[in-house]
Amino acid sequence: MSYKHIFSLYSKNAGLEITPEIKINGSKGTSEGRVQIRFFLLQMPNAVPGGKTTQIKFFLEPWESYDMALRMEKVFKDAGKGKLTHKFVPPGQAEMITSVTVEKWERSGKSGLGISVSRGDSFISVPVGTDSTSRYLYAVEFLRFLSTRQGWVDREAA
Repeated sequence: MSYKHIFSLYSKNAGLEITPEIKINGSKGTSEGRVQIRFFLLQMPNAVPGGKTTQIKFFLEPWESYDMALRMEKVFKDAGKGKLTHKFVPPGQAEMITSVTVEKWERSGKSGLGISVSRGDSFISVPVGTDSTSRYLYAVEFLRFLSTRQGWVDREAA
């Protein structure tokens, strides 16, 4: 029986999913562990007006997964914001910048946490209410767990 570690966090209109993944580099004959955070809207793609992006995937190297866990924990304890950014230039195209931001906010006597991703004009936010704090902290622990679980390289793959 095959299984995959997975954690999902939902808000009213969006969600995110954290999973282990594999990066295969055929030219080098290697495969490596990675961690994926997939942000998604809770709508069917054809129900989203204007052809808006309904999901964005953000891949982390194992150390970045640990770094993201530390940023999330710091934001939880100290408030403020934390951000992790990736820059990529596809062949023959403009630079693509993807950022994941975590924040803790307080306004007008209300407070909460949020995790969001942006890429170009696309943006997906997953707010976390005070009633879901334990799920936010579990996401922190899950990222920390996957940071060591996915810290491997197979030099004879592909």
